[in-house]
Amino acid sequence: MAYTYLLDLYKILNARINEIDDTLRNRHALDPKKRQHLLGRRDCLKSIHHFLEDHFDQKLPRRLQGQSKRT
Repeated sequence: MAYTYLLDLYKILNARINEIDDTLRNRHALDPKKRQHLLGRRDCLKSIHHFLEDHFDQKLPRRLQGQSKRT
């Protein structure tokens, strides 16, 4: 159960990315600086998520492997 924090991290990253995407869809309410800030934040979160996927430990229990790929 030591690796369950990874599942939480995947879920948190996905939740934040989705939240930023929803905010960006509402373009008329954002000023250009705020929009640029959110785009940079989203790109950073996506790069962290991709890093975690690329360096995923294949020795994790199968239950955790499957859950991390679904999130």
